[in-house]
Amino acid sequence: MSRESCIAHQPKQAIAIIRTDYYRLMERDACGAALLNLFEYWANAAIAAEPDEERPWVGARPIREFEQMLLGISTDKQIRKRLALLEGRGFIETQLPARRGAAKTYRVMVPEIQQALAGHLTEGVAAGRSGGVGQMTGEKQGRRSFDQRAVGCLTDEPVVIRPVKLRSNDRALKKDLKEFKKEKEEKPKRNFSSLSSKQDLPSSSAPLSAGDSAPIPVGTITYTQPPESIDYADLWEKDPVRAKSQLRQIAPGHRRLEMVAHGLGHWWVGPGLNDFDPALIQACRNRKRKFQQPDGIRDAKTFINNMLRNGDWGNFVLRCEEALALRARSAETAVAKVGKRQRSPFEKTEEERRASALGLARFKVAQGEIARGREISRQFGLSMVEIGLSADATFGHACRSQAA
Repeated sequence: MSRESCIAHQPKQAIAIIRTDYYRLMERDACGAALLNLFEYWANAAIAAEPDEERPWVGARPIREFEQMLLGISTDKQIRKRLALLEGRGFIETQLPARRGAAKTYRVMVPEIQQALAGHLTEGVAAGRSGGVGQMTGEKQGRRSFDQRAVGCLTDEPVVIRPVKLRSNDRALKKDLKEFKKEKEEKPKRNFSSLSSKQDLPSSSAPLSAGDSAPIPVGTITYTQPPESIDYADLWEKDPVRAKSQLRQIAPGHRRLEMVAHGLGHWWVGPGLNDFDPALIQACRNRKRKFQQPDGIRDAKTFINNMLRNGDWGNFVLRCEEALALRARSAETAVAKVGKRQRSPFEKTEEERRASALGLARFKVAQGEIARGREISRQFGLSMVEIGLSADATFGHACRSQAA
């Protein structure tokens, strides 16, 4: 006998679900498993409308919608990485939008997902039988229990490993903190001792090897690797202290390490705390001007700081894309100025002149000024048919005018 929940909830709420089979299929990735279940939910609705469709299109879905449906368990960048992973494994397909800035359209590959789940279950059963016929340990028995006939049942293996938040008076926490501080103090000493001898010191004139990457200067910061390739978003959320220590080695002197962790550190050029890229500042000014808000330089910098403080990385990435578009537009304008003469905004183009001449010629013909209409058509290369004349009509009109 089914019963309702003991807690009364509001109807039509978003529910983020992580299924065990999706979780194992995505190699214990909670975000990827939740995205697969979300695509399954949308595919069920699409198949209900069109039952013959095996690989339904579920419409255009912006990243903001994924964040809302997953209830904030993953950031904008994490969702983008998982979507690329799902597309690479053939579970979904995407279609680029017709206009820039619009959302992608997604297609759920239902047979491929089902085949991957069946293959994953078969591998799990085979791994459980590899210990020998008739013998099964406790660990293998837990794997064996996850069978196709037992889908939906509880298994012996833990599904999700949840971090345990230790209390401040816990002895284990104090011990871990002491070990962490000790390793942090000993790390620079070991590096210094390893380079103490002259033969170990790298020569400034020695060329870089093929594996080493040359330093990349951006503003007042020199990166040891391309800023766009840095991805410490997950580590920044789990352990900010450890992430900062590693990021200081990648971008020494950077004052916006949260931007570096999300691969956006090159939009801060320094040396001041609010010295951002001019294109990014202009993009934020345009955004505030669109909503009729104060759009000064200080207002734009405040807008950027609010996005960083609130962790609104999806909005920040959109502003960076607008800044890239502004750079490309300014580069095209500079090339156009060098390549040809600068045209006045009040000067008409060739198409506009021809359209004006066509309208004037038709007006002259309608007023009976055939000669003037033919003269305008010859001047601008217009045909008689375009201005509403033919050879017979012109001759007849001329005869009637002479008789009058």
